[in-house]
Amino acid sequence: QHHVLAALAPAGDDSQHDLPDELTPREAEVLALIADGLTNAEIAERLVVSSATVKSHINHIFAKVDVRDRAQAVVYAYANGLAG
Repeated sequence: QHHVLAALAPAGDDSQHDLPDELTPREAEVLALIADGLTNAEIAERLVVSSATVKSHINHIFAKVDVRDRAQAVVYAYANGLAG
């Protein structure tokens, strides 16, 4: 699986090339905040965007990384070095 290869890739300088599954830097940021346990409302406040924008980012993330819920997204974030 490509997820395993992404997890083994060396940590980079946060450039877009280092993000797995074509995640954008903002999507990676949202995923990290989900992994930190923030709610959609808290993420919206932190990023100064609307809750609808956060939901849109989350929908894109779930589709790109093939997860169905926040728990799976958190596991993915840790497995791919996007949380910590």
